[in-house]
Amino acid sequence: MTESEDPAGRPGRGLAVAAVSVAVVSLVLAVSTWAAWLLVRPRVLSQPGNAFLGQALLFVLGALWFVALLAGALAIVFGITGGARRPDGDLARAGALTGLLTCLVALAGAVTFALSPTWTPVVEVQNTPGVYNDYFGK
Repeated sequence: MTESEDPAGRPGRGLAVAAVSVAVVSLVLAVSTWAAWLLVRPRVLSQPGNAFLGQALLFVLGALWFVALLAGALAIVFGITGGARRPDGDLARAGALTGLLTCLVALAGAVTFALSPTWTPVVEVQNTPGVYNDYFGK
C-alpha cells in the first residue's frame, strides 16, 4: 500500500479541510466587511457628529480586509500543501481556489480603503479676520 492510498498516513487530507474552512470563513469575513463598508460609510459621511467613533469604525473595517487577505493567502498555502495539484486533491483544490477568491475580494477592499480611508472631504478654510463663519451658532 503506497502513501497515496493510505488515508491515515498522509497529512494532506487535514490540510485540505483546513484550507476549505479557512477560505470559507475568510470569504464570509471579506464579503461582510464589504457589506458593512457600503452600508455604514455613507451614513458616517452624512453625520459628522461622532467623528472619532466613525473614523475608528472605518479603520477597523479597513483592517478586517487585510486580515481576510492574509487568511485567504493562508488558505491557498494550505490547499497547495494539502494536495491541490494531485489528481485526487479536489478538496484541497476547492480550498485553494476559494482562498484565491477571498484574496481578490479582500484585495479590492484593501485598495478601496487605502484610496479613501477617511470620510472627511477637503474643506477650504476661509481665514477672514473678525469673521467667525457661524462657528459659534450665530
